[in-house]
Amino acid sequence: MGRLEDDIKRFSRIAIDTNAFIYLMERHPKYFTIVRELFNAVEIGKVYAVSSVLLITEILTKPLKDSNKGLADRYLAFISTFPNLGLREIDQNIALQAAKLRARYGFKTPDALFLATAMEEKAEAFITNDVRLQGIENIEIVLLNNFVE
Repeated sequence: MGRLEDDIKRFSRIAIDTNAFIYLMERHPKYFTIVRELFNAVEIGKVYAVSSVLLITEILTKPLKDSNKGLADRYLAFISTFPNLGLREIDQNIALQAAKLRARYGFKTPDALFLATAMEEKAEAFITNDVRLQGIENIEIVLLNNFVE
């Protein structure tokens, strides 16, 4: 197994799925070290990262459901101020691209929106742990699980 930080050196622009943010913020025992490397690389500008504004919905749902306002506030502050991380609004181009991805690959709407955002933002890779997204054309899927030792 290689290191994720070494692997992403191949890219100048990546997109990051919700699960990586959750693993980092909740210090997931299996993935924390890996995603910490990823976000360190973004923070210092080794790579620019993008995500969909849908990230806010996905990342805040559980803390809000659990009435954990503190965690919800920390998540929102993190994604709103993190260096070299952009959040892209869902516009008509992204919605159209997402529809095409859903039609071709059968992805769920949120997954299609995240991937469409990545493509519209010209990301070279999509960092995720969702194996169902493998095999898509026009963007490389990088699975976090491939870097677990």
